[in-house]
Amino acid sequence: MNLKSNLTLWKLGTLPPALIAFRGHVHPIDPSWHMLGLGYQNKTNIENVKKGAVIHYNGQSKPWLEIGFEHLRPFWTKYVNYTSDFIRNCHILE
Repeated sequence: MNLKSNLTLWKLGTLPPALIAFRGHVHPIDPSWHMLGLGYQNKTNIENVKKGAVIHYNGQSKPWLEIGFEHLRPFWTKYVNYTSDFIRNCHILE
């Protein structure tokens, strides 16, 4: 790569730098190991989410926000302790 090109190597996130670090040693893995897009893809297949080992709410529609996709919210809220004073003070949606 030409480091003097004044071009941005990647946008926000960690995947592109990881690809550089492991260049030549990257292998495809099953998508269920890191299911992303849950914060911007409204038409996500619920069965795929259920099978996901790791789900990633990237994008703007985080499940704890009013703009979050309601059909995906239960995958996040089942892990939230709503009895916690800290959580209650954060006004996180149930």
